[in-house]
Order: sequence, then C-alpha cells, then structure tokens
Amino acid sequence: MRLFSTLILAAVSLAPNAFTAEFSFFSILRAGLPGNGDWEIGTGLNGNTIPDSSQYRYNQNTPGWSNNLDQQFRIGYTQATNTVYATVWGATGIEYTSEYNPDGGSTASPNGQWTIQTNAMYVSATPRLNNNGQSAPSSIRVENLEFSSAVNVLQPLTQTSLYASQPTGTQLRANTTPIVFSAAANGGDWYLDGTIRFSGLAGSGGGVGAQRSSLQFGLTANYVDSPEPAAVLLVSGGLVAMAYWRRRRSMA
Repeated sequence: MRLFSTLILAAVSLAPNAFTAEFSFFSILRAGLPGNGDWEIGTGLNGNTIPDSSQYRYNQNTPGWSNNLDQQFRIGYTQATNTVYATVWGATGIEYTSEYNPDGGSTASPNGQWTIQTNAMYVSATPRLNNNGQSAPSSIRVENLEFSSAVNVLQPLTQTSLYASQPTGTQLRANTTPIVFSAAANGGDWYLDGTIRFSGLAGSGGGVGAQRSSLQFGLTANYVDSPEPAAVLLVSGGLVAMAYWRRRRSMA
C-alpha cells in the first residue's frame, strides 16, 4: 500500500509539469511606405502584441520593399536563446530582421511539438483608395515554402504558396490544414524559408497603390512540450495504482 501511495503522489505532482508547457509566437511581414512611423517586419506573442523592440522599421535611409520582385525570407526559432525571428533579404542583399524573446519565458524543450493551426498562416490584401477614390491593383504572393532539413514534419505543408490580390481578386488566403512538426533532431532549432513578392506598392510620395499594411503575410506557431518517457511511465503507473486502490476499497 505504501508503494501505491507513493505512485499516486508522484502522478499528481508530475502531471501538470509533464504535459502543460506551452509557447506561441506570431510573425508578420507587411508592405508599406518607407518612413519612421511605419514598421514592416514584426514578431511577438500574438497578432495584437508586437513590442517596439521587436519591430523592424524602415526609415528614410533604407530602400523599403522591392516592388514586384521576389525577396527571400525566413521565420524561425532558436532554442538556446528562446528567440523567434523573421528575416527578409532585400533585392540588393540587405538583411532586415525582427527578433522576439519573451521576458520570463521558459525555453522550449528540443523534444516538443510545434503546430501551425488551420488558417494560422495567411496572406491578405486590402483595397487602398486615394483621395479621388481610385485604387490600383495590388497583390501579395508567398511561394517556395520549405522547412529546414532537420525538421521532422508530422503533418506536411499541403500548400507551399499563397496568393491574394485587390481590388478585384482574392482578399485572403490561408493554409487549409494544420501543419505539425518537431525539431528534436536539430536541438529544437527550426526555420521556414520562402519567397515573398509585393506588387502594386505606392511610391514614396503616396498616390494609388498598397500602403502600410495593405498587403500582409502572417504566421502563428504554437509549441507544446512532449513529456519525458520516464514521466509518462510514472504518471501511468500512478493512474493504474489509483484505479486498483479504488477497486480494492469498493470490494472491502
């Protein structure tokens, strides 16, 4: 009976820690005008919380997005520093990066599982009118989506490209199935590569075309710890012991 009591106590104490560790982040790339008031690459806890420190802001000394040209990007996670990041390489090879490290956040275990839920990776295009009510066609195209080679993809990318356009085309496109993967083989590090193309951007002087956040690519990834095998066995043993003890008491 003492053994059963020990197993029960271990199961109760270990279960919350073994199964409930969670972590999520949101990254966004959006088209806009060069200017100190705009940010174009952001990474944070969710879509409504992008800290100033993790925004990449264009200014008057940077060229901004290339119009109608493919640009390489990478969104990923570094386990050792518990840092998520979004990087874009400009047409001239200039690198723009947004990084986010949540204060007080615990490092995700290398053995955990990541999920990009249905509709959690998307592109969107919003009409933008000038003062005369005119709107020129604009679009966003994300292609060649591919995980780093060490990632174990459990539910694969069924869509490796997303496209949205305005004012006469599609306004929103998103992944239609969940994407599930693990980066245990790479110590927990992973990244998603692709190309992004913004078309129909307004010039620096304003005018017709996409401005600020008219064109967006967003991604939300959720992480859940995988329990250690020893913890699973101990919790399972505790549950068996509890069931056995209850059965004995009911028969007494």
